[in-house]
This record gives sequence, structure tokens and C-alpha cells, in this order.
Amino acid sequence: MLTLEKILSDKAVADLIQKEALGEKIRKVDFDLMIESRKLTHEKEIDACTQLSDKQRRKLKDSFNKAADNIKEYCQERLRINGRLIE
Repeated sequence: MLTLEKILSDKAVADLIQKEALGEKIRKVDFDLMIESRKLTHEKEIDACTQLSDKQRRKLKDSFNKAADNIKEYCQERLRINGRLIE
């Protein structure tokens, strides 16, 4: 069964993809929430991997979080430039 965070994250992603396809404006807070929800889900998935050491878990979490933050910044700046980001 899917967790509540995963369901909300998937719905948020679907909503943002639909808005992007339709050329609609996207609220920054919605975008931030989607990214943070996905980061939390990823951390829980990594914590559940019993074959990983603590060091490996930290590295995977940190790497994922940095990548997610970079993608968020890029996408939001692109939306901002196109006048489609609601701050």
C-alpha cells in the first residue's frame, strides 16, 4: 500500500505536469512542497535499506537532496523567466 506522502507527492507531480503542459502558472509553494515530499520519501526508502551502512545512507541522502534542490532551483528559475512562477 502507498504511503500518504507518496500519494500526495504523486498527485502534486501530476498536477504540476498538467499545468506545465497547459502553460499555466505554477505556485512556488506547490513546487517546493512536491520536492520536499519526494526528499522525505527518498530518505525513508534509504533508511529501509538494511544492507547499507550509515555512511552510505548519509551519502545517498545528501546526494539526492542536493540533486533535488538543484533541479528545483533550475525549474523555478525557468518558470520565473517565462513569467509562470507565482512567488
